Amino acid sequence: MAEDVVRDVYRRFAEDDIEGFLKLCADDIEWAVNGPATLEKCSSFHGIDGVRHFLSILDRTWSFSSFTPREFICGGDKVVVLGEEAGVDRTTNESFENRWAHVFTVEDRKIATFREFLCHWKGGQRPPQMSWQ
Repeated sequence: MAEDVVRDVYRRFAEDDIEGFLKLCADDIEWAVNGPATLEKCSSFHGIDGVRHFLSILDRTWSFSSFTPREFICGGDKVVVLGEEAGVDRTTNESFENRWAHVFTVEDRKIATFREFLCHWKGGQRPPQMSWQ
């Protein structure tokens, strides 16, 4: 089931199991992050090496104090996950709060595509109040 694969991706990310995380990705995965052009991670990455590069950018630039998938919306081979995260940008030492939508396509129990749509607030900026119900 696609949702099980996606939940496993988040579990492995939380456990810092990068090799296990990468094993859940298709060899020819398309990984795209939509967000502010000022963020190095907001780009397109291809294949396992591309995802590895994305993860190295993330590790080098951000330190997370929280990373929380909040809602899973599933339909066939697609899983949309809504969530939020907070932390510090290591390159500027500014705090950030983000909300995101992650859209996964799962084929043969592997992530074939990943698309992130990122709302990014930095420094003293804060996201609007909302419930996660």
